[in-house]
Amino acid sequence: LDENGLTESCLRYSDNEKPVVDGLFFNVSHAGDYVVGVLSDCEVGCDIEKNANAPLEVAEHYFYHSELAYIKAAEDKDKAFFTLWTLKESYMKMTGRGMSLPLDSFEVVPTADGFVLGKSSERPCFFEIMEFDGYIFSVSSERAFSLHNPLEIVFDDIYV
Repeated sequence: LDENGLTESCLRYSDNEKPVVDGLFFNVSHAGDYVVGVLSDCEVGCDIEKNANAPLEVAEHYFYHSELAYIKAAEDKDKAFFTLWTLKESYMKMTGRGMSLPLDSFEVVPTADGFVLGKSSERPCFFEIMEFDGYIFSVSSERAFSLHNPLEIVFDDIYV
């Protein structure tokens, strides 16, 4: 906030308690020893998770059949689960609905070039994923962007 000439008193909260500042959107996530954050001039969400011991029963009960099939077909089922989980959670956070948006109300579809949003009643989104140090980090944004490396992540107008 300070770097953008703002103070904590500038914060407003959406109906679902997502903090926003006029023209400045951000999101944070943490797992293990890592805290990640994204900042943008459009809606953005992020999630980070350790790639270990995936609760596959969550996918069986709450993911789309196509998402479950992706996990079951994967050589590394933990990685496949946490890739989809972080993408789904980053999208839920981007929409401002968080966990009030049911996991099975939208679909994350793997493609040859990454992942895209399938069925959803919310809003369009672009996804990017980064893996480092045994963690999976996913970002969702209303506009296209790219992740370059964990030390310098550039999104055109989004900064991590």
